Amino acid sequence: MEHPDWPAFVAAIVADPDDDTARLVAADFLEENGDPDRAAFIRIQVQLARLDASGGGKSLEADDLRKKERAFLGAWAVYPSLWAAAECPELVRMTSWGDGRETIQGAHRLVWRRGFVDKVTCPAEEWLHHGHAVRKRNPIRGVVLTGCYQLTRDDWYVLAPTLTGLHDLTLAGGDQDEALAAWLRPRLPGVVIDVVPF
Repeated sequence: MEHPDWPAFVAAIVADPDDDTARLVAADFLEENGDPDRAAFIRIQVQLARLDASGGGKSLEADDLRKKERAFLGAWAVYPSLWAAAECPELVRMTSWGDGRETIQGAHRLVWRRGFVDKVTCPAEEWLHHGHAVRKRNPIRGVVLTGCYQLTRDDWYVLAPTLTGLHDLTLAGGDQDEALAAWLRPRLPGVVIDVVPF
């Protein structure tokens, strides 16, 4: 969204990612400013999250909302790719071909929850360079990092502040990531850190 007021909505959501009110106000703003599809998507995902939290995740209402959600996130949907390129241009890139075609690469690395990017999967080196910018524009709660062994200890000191305040961090690599996880845990209190094979 290019509207000059949009960054204020995003900043409010990033500052308090658990507050659905800010997300729904943002949805109203989007609808009023020419983006009814994104507004509907936010509302659908917020309703689904609320139903899941209240135990109604297996209801007919939830099934109906999931069908609507699939219209936005399904294999043939263009919305997530376009939104991903707008929300995370450092990690999701649009490539133009000489014949007028355009492709978007990297959108599959983002997970949408409650209408916004909630989780990112990327190489640790990319997160080192872009994590701060991505988190500034998105209420990221989880990060999955690959290729962690390629960074130096000094790199991890620089990278650690971009991971502070996350709900979960997954190091996707090998056995060497266990030592890194042990080193990170005291430096990232409150962040659940897991190591998984990649």
